[in-house]
Amino acid sequence: MSKIDHIGLYVKDVETSIKFYTEILGWKETRRQGSGEVKIVVLNGGGCLIEFIQRPGSPGKAPEGNWTHIANHITNFDETLLKVKNKQLELREVKMSDGSRIAFFKDPDGHMVEIMEKGFSS
Repeated sequence: MSKIDHIGLYVKDVETSIKFYTEILGWKETRRQGSGEVKIVVLNGGGCLIEFIQRPGSPGKAPEGNWTHIANHITNFDETLLKVKNKQLELREVKMSDGSRIAFFKDPDGHMVEIMEKGFSS
């Protein structure tokens, strides 16, 4: 079974985005993390999690790679990962600091899809 866990958006300044969405729309910050110089903050937008990603030094647009994406929490991660591999899609697998796994691949239109072994909302 799969469910959308969050939508990840690249932003120029994560603190500016947090202020905008919390003050205007009443969203609540639920998680803060990072990877190297990358800042990641998750907000709850009324039941939908939005992940804001800031990558320092980037020229104001999403950098090449897997930044803007739709993330799915997968209850049978290994089975889903095998399906992606069997379709011979380009795949990037990542082991998170908590030991859980995520993987990225593109849909037929080039949109980035993330599958997560352990979702933010779990």
